Amino acid sequence: MWRQLGLTWLAGSAVTGTLAILFTTGTGGLPFIPLWLLSATSVFTLAVLLFALGVATLAIGWRTQHASWLPNGGRGVLLWTVLVAGGGLAGWGYAAAVTFHAEFAHTAQLVLAYTCGGLPFALVAGLLAKPKRMNLAAAGLAAIALPSGYVLLDGRLSLLVMYLQMMFGPAATTW
Repeated sequence: MWRQLGLTWLAGSAVTGTLAILFTTGTGGLPFIPLWLLSATSVFTLAVLLFALGVATLAIGWRTQHASWLPNGGRGVLLWTVLVAGGGLAGWGYAAAVTFHAEFAHTAQLVLAYTCGGLPFALVAGLLAKPKRMNLAAAGLAAIALPSGYVLLDGRLSLLVMYLQMMFGPAATTW
């Protein structure tokens, strides 16, 4: 179980830290570069990073499948991979929106991405881990992290929608 969580955290942090560099370097005063403004090389790098994250979580899930309460075998591992990678990316996106809104320094955001970027991935893995105490610990940490982010967002979840629109739509030029 600890190996699964540690490796998941490590893989998540490595990928999200590199994603943070990709999306925040050379922004020209914007909090991040929207997807539609990325260069072809950056889009390729993004695809490679997401593929690497998928392969890494699949490998971790396969090697540590007995640590999860999901069924052993291909289906359980695939479900674990989708939940951990998808939930981890969603959690990292939430954390990124919080740090952008709280106006963390660029260096602080990169340090957080490389050190704590894997936390959302590890929390999802912890929710799926066999010992119930691990599920409770992961749920407890999430219950602290989510409202803390909400407070840093000034209680406005609409800011999350705004950051998503900036990231995925050409409306990003209006901010």
